[in-house]
Amino acid sequence: MRQEDRLRHAIAIVEAAGAVARHFFLQRTQLAMHAKGPRDFVSEADLAVERVIRERLGLAFPGEAVMGEELGGELASCCWLVDPIDGTANFLRGSPLWGISLGLVVEGEPVVGAIHYPILGMSIGAALGHGLVCNGQPMRRDVPFPEVRAVAMGENAHWDASEIARLGQTLRQQDWSVASYRCATIGLGFAALGYVDGYLERHTSLWDIAAGIVLCREAGLETRVDGVARPAGIDVMVGTRALVDVVKPLWRASARHDR
Repeated sequence: MRQEDRLRHAIAIVEAAGAVARHFFLQRTQLAMHAKGPRDFVSEADLAVERVIRERLGLAFPGEAVMGEELGGELASCCWLVDPIDGTANFLRGSPLWGISLGLVVEGEPVVGAIHYPILGMSIGAALGHGLVCNGQPMRRDVPFPEVRAVAMGENAHWDASEIARLGQTLRQQDWSVASYRCATIGLGFAALGYVDGYLERHTSLWDIAAGIVLCREAGLETRVDGVARPAGIDVMVGTRALVDVVKPLWRASARHDR
């Protein structure tokens, strides 16, 4: 199957899952949830949405491997990566800044990505070499005020808080506004759309970034993904040339400090 056709199916799948997620969002005070770790939560909505995605992937792509944040799986040479609700903390608190992420990885390389923001009413997708699609229409990354410099940074319990603070402080000292959306799917998607100049996070997971990396590459942003495909094993740096030039030396220093 052509990658463009896979993308079309992937967008339809995340939009169908989004209808289920939106229903849960409107009833979220009644949901059962528990903490998986510090600042890391899962609710019955996450599980239900991942089941919907897996069911529809099985119909569209029978026999293809699936690896999801909540229901597991093994990474294969051709594998779909599912984050059913990225930004669960935002979801539970009533923020609209959460999304559903579905990416296809072939031989370790993300090649198709689809993201849906149910409360924002937006779907964005890309297949390598075929550009970006937003709400069914081809689009190009547009930045009308490039002098307004903004970057999104992730944060998680595996990334040392003092290291996050040092990186954020350095960026602010060089006149970058720094946003923390608490959701990689928002940060990467907003970078692809041109709302921010890039996204930075260390110690994230492949299902968090597989779809967003394709979007950012097709948007023309520089991308660097390091690490191994295990939970909290991935470092991601995405951005414009101006941002990457600032971050690169800090990124190398952080990696040395980690070892």
